[in-house]
Amino acid sequence: MKTSLKFLTFNIRHDHGPDSPYQPFAAPPQNPTFKHEQAWAIRKWKVADTVLLYEPDIIGFQEPVHHQVIDLEALLDDYDWIGVGRDDGEQKGEYSAVFYKRDKVTVENWKTIWLSETPEVAGSKGWDANNVRAATQVLFKRKEDGQTFTVLNAHLDHRGLEARRGAASLLLEQVKHQEGLVILMGDLNSPEDDPAYQILTSEHYNGRKDENNTLRHLEPLNDKAASLYAQKTGQPIRTGENKITLPTHRVFRRPVLEHQQQEETQPVSFLDARYELITRLKDSKALSGPYGYGDTFTSFGTGEDAEKAPLRLDYILYHSPVAVDVLQFGVLCNQYDDGLYISDHRPVIAKLAW
Repeated sequence: MKTSLKFLTFNIRHDHGPDSPYQPFAAPPQNPTFKHEQAWAIRKWKVADTVLLYEPDIIGFQEPVHHQVIDLEALLDDYDWIGVGRDDGEQKGEYSAVFYKRDKVTVENWKTIWLSETPEVAGSKGWDANNVRAATQVLFKRKEDGQTFTVLNAHLDHRGLEARRGAASLLLEQVKHQEGLVILMGDLNSPEDDPAYQILTSEHYNGRKDENNTLRHLEPLNDKAASLYAQKTGQPIRTGENKITLPTHRVFRRPVLEHQQQEETQPVSFLDARYELITRLKDSKALSGPYGYGDTFTSFGTGEDAEKAPLRLDYILYHSPVAVDVLQFGVLCNQYDDGLYISDHRPVIAKLAW
């Protein structure tokens, strides 16, 4: 029987602007208006609440600086964490921190990879990157069954096209040296038509955007639900004019063997959890489609970034020699009725079983 874990990736927006106190447990500013980017001292509570509500087992945070990581450590009591500042390999600069539930997994080993031509050199900047970029690589052991798997939490450059290409190739190279499941999550700063996403997925999803969206499959979803209800009750169900679903037994089987054979013949690449989600068309207990939003970058609603938004930049991808079931996938909210943006990115969550 397969065992599942929940993974969440969240770019929580750095806190090193001119008004930042650069320390954990900072007092919030008085009388905020919530009309633009707010101080971390305000945003951190809702970031932590998101984790506490959805209870992911492993989290990849992007952009926090050291005092933000300490704040999250204090607020997320069930989690331990690992990571370093990208600028010096210690505490300077943004982290790609990985938080994990200590009762679910243990860390076998971990390291930081700088996304550059010299990935072992702390603080190295690659290709045409605007900033130093890094990924945290962790080998975990699942406590329930002793299986090991690898997590890569990455943050690619937002400006350098060649830097994203190079980083994608570097991350794929890391996969070749790992055994078992490898999960890549993070802010890839790459829409689906960007070369980095194309390299990571071997162009597997070209022309398939939103193909498992609920609204594109309303009729077959309804037919499937009617068929199952007819089987349960033994009564025919009318689903439309001159259309009746009889209580006959139908079996929907996922072509696992065919999928595995295809994987064996393809080059090393990642699958996108969004598009690999098992939906109600295959499993009556599953979601009808990906939950929530499609895009993940929203901006704070003003400024230059607002003109670029919305975009899908944040992903949960995986590569595995064995079949993996994506049981849940969702893009969660980052703004609520009070108008507060808890970040300029939305969190992304997925439940994987293997």
